[in-house]
Amino acid sequence: MVSIPPTFRRAAPWVALALATALHVRGLVTEDWPVVKRERHARDFASYHYAVHAAAAGDDPYDAAILGELAQAEGTRKSVHPYFYPPPFLLTMLWALPLTLSEAYRLWFWADSAFFVGAVVAALRLIGPSPAAIWALAGLLLAFTPLRNNHLMGQANLPVLALMTAGLAAAEGPRRREVLGGALVGVAAMMKMSPGLLVAWWLARGRWRAAIVACVTAVLLTVLTLPLLGPALQLHFYRDVLPGFGSGDYHGLKVPLTLFGNHSLPNLWAQVFPAKDGLSSAARLASSVTNLGLVAAGFAALRAPKDGLAVANAVGALSCLMVVVPAYAYEHHLTFLVPAVLASAAALGAGRLPRLAWGPWLLAFVLLCAPLTALKDQAGESGEITAFLLQELKTFAVLLLGALCGIAARQKSSES
Repeated sequence: MVSIPPTFRRAAPWVALALATALHVRGLVTEDWPVVKRERHARDFASYHYAVHAAAAGDDPYDAAILGELAQAEGTRKSVHPYFYPPPFLLTMLWALPLTLSEAYRLWFWADSAFFVGAVVAALRLIGPSPAAIWALAGLLLAFTPLRNNHLMGQANLPVLALMTAGLAAAEGPRRREVLGGALVGVAAMMKMSPGLLVAWWLARGRWRAAIVACVTAVLLTVLTLPLLGPALQLHFYRDVLPGFGSGDYHGLKVPLTLFGNHSLPNLWAQVFPAKDGLSSAARLASSVTNLGLVAAGFAALRAPKDGLAVANAVGALSCLMVVVPAYAYEHHLTFLVPAVLASAAALGAGRLPRLAWGPWLLAFVLLCAPLTALKDQAGESGEITAFLLQELKTFAVLLLGALCGIAARQKSSES
């Protein structure tokens, strides 16, 4: 049997990562950047851009008609998707006020890559040394289609992921910097609401300092937003906009809940119990029971992770829930799974999952990387049941990845 020199074994994942990074950057520069420079409408990013411009002018950023008027005045697009983010998110967009939509979109495209690097560095700090995680990262850079989809859409997932992961690495790391960690997660939760699940997890584990700091941060950011968005409009978000998320009413977003690219559990139940619009009563009940059951089971199972790798896998499992529980989970939302992919690979490499678990892990990875257009084309040529399974493949992949992370999070280190 041929033995592999230890030096080669140590260097191989880093060489693979360097090559994958070079190919990824090449794809960004030669394939995606020309698209970004050519497109005037800036895809999803337009709602952020015109929302902060509306708020700065004293208008309602949650009024899609006002956003559309701003876009028409600039000559970029006829209408804009509704803005439905928490009020403090506007603070993170103040930099865009002196810029045109195209200028801001192009800058955001490259900033997204920097946020991805930050998220990965924070995740690896929490995971610890792991050749398997480096191999997985190389695979993500080469094949993870949601990452480049996120860049092109101009979405805000990666800054949220970077803040969230950095906060968890600080609060859960060896130095237990709970004030810093709580503050960073608090900022993330005020950009998108889903990281609030991590604050609830801290509360379930009795991590009071981190949870309280996150909540105080949320309050302070709300106060800081008042000069930009008054109390009436802030209340409008929490009273009128946010409650609609559970039923699939994203503040007038005209996208069917059962869209092929939606990978959420509510979408799955909407397929099983269809309705003319949104969620039927049966689908809403099934979705609520499933979501609450998974979150409760997750909190119960993940209350006492033993070390950094266990914590990273617990976070990975919760990140999977953050993706599938909301009504909409598009391709770009799957970028929140990056820590889950890295942590579960590290757990496999460390022997916390049986070797046979590499099979399910690879299956989940391949399905998550599968081009959505290819799945959709195949579904269009298939029967009803096969088409349904193809449509929900990525949902099942997220659940499978979350299960692997959850199991790994409950295992002890072989050294303990």
